[in-house]
Amino acid sequence: MKNLVLVLFTVLLLTAILTDGKTGRQSLQITSLIIKFDRADATFTVNYDIGDLPRLYILLLGSKSLEPKLNLVFSNFDYEIIKMDQDKSILLVKNISRLDKGYYLHDSRRFGETINTVYIYTPDSPRAKEYFMINSTPPFFYRS
Repeated sequence: MKNLVLVLFTVLLLTAILTDGKTGRQSLQITSLIIKFDRADATFTVNYDIGDLPRLYILLLGSKSLEPKLNLVFSNFDYEIIKMDQDKSILLVKNISRLDKGYYLHDSRRFGETINTVYIYTPDSPRAKEYFMINSTPPFFYRS
């Protein structure tokens, strides 16, 4: 019985690795991004959908395999990964905005790919600004 479980685990693991390698970018689809600005920094909550085999792989061996994809998408940002799991990642992005005359100014920064839906929360507004199919953050300003 132990041998059967070991063989099934090995086959599933190899299938997950081979499938992930062939599909590349298609294995992780970012469905939405929530950006919450706080002074010069921001918190990114990246929601994504992965296939069943990569999900099993992550469940068994951890989510470190998602880091290269995040690095591709957010290469223009100075970030630290706070949390990562099968459904979402939370990133702390440093110095995304700058203080100038009492306002924080945010210049546009490109993503590594187009993101379906982006919700942006600023400290001076209780409602999110919603953007669809964008490949960069929009430029704007806000108060702390």
